Amino acid sequence: MIKYVIHAKEWRDKVNGNSYHSVNVLNTQNNLMIASPFTYGYGDQFLQTASEAMIKQGWIKERLKSLDFLQVHNIIEKNCKKKEVISHGLNN
Repeated sequence: MIKYVIHAKEWRDKVNGNSYHSVNVLNTQNNLMIASPFTYGYGDQFLQTASEAMIKQGWIKERLKSLDFLQVHNIIEKNCKKKEVISHGLNN
């Protein structure tokens, strides 16, 4: 059973070569969602951002290196527009 769904959107600033993301995490146990705003990071950084938001919400106790054993489903959208990533992080 999937306990959490992590939906990340990523935007890459091609001029400066930096990547940014925002994350929404759905708790399928209680049907609640939390959002983490537009932030710097690339690759699997969205997992750390998501785990920090989950800790702050009290869903987990400590930052995890791999969320796989928690039965997490990841959705990653790359090459998004900047305004889309910002809006996603505001939980719109």
